[in-house]
Amino acid sequence: QMSYPSTILSAALSIMHPPMYNARLRRMETLSAWAAENDELMGDALADWSMLGTGWSITMVYTNISLIANQGTPFHRDPHSQSNWYDILVSVSEYKNCDLDILTLSVKLEDSPGTAIAFSGRLLHHGVNKVEGNRCCFVYYMQDNIHNFLQVPATEWMTVAMVRNALVSG
Repeated sequence: QMSYPSTILSAALSIMHPPMYNARLRRMETLSAWAAENDELMGDALADWSMLGTGWSITMVYTNISLIANQGTPFHRDPHSQSNWYDILVSVSEYKNCDLDILTLSVKLEDSPGTAIAFSGRLLHHGVNKVEGNRCCFVYYMQDNIHNFLQVPATEWMTVAMVRNALVSG
């Protein structure tokens, strides 16, 4: 079931970028309230998405998941996001010799099975080579239009000072 790993990724986001997690949590709460009044089927789907009633205290905060299977991706940026948001890529299955190439940073990251990589897909020009074997990559992301529709304020950039303050106060 996708809900549990997705919720773990949301929990990781709450540590990596607390303001972004909190903004997305507010957005999910606002979207759930809107759906309760306007779209019952959407409300039911959001209840499943957020794992209500499961005993988990973390809510799934990504509204979009794409599956990329057995293909590379050309170099690109993700235009429907914000530069300071983290997308998360999770690769599974059996394959070898896969790299996430981030041209903006002149960096290649090994993308082996079980790897999760968080970065700004809008800010960083990136691509993945085609591999032999069976590679599935789940891409967790948000699109700007949902935040705009719900009038949820944009988040600030994550800084070293914010991490330091969170560690000291936590």
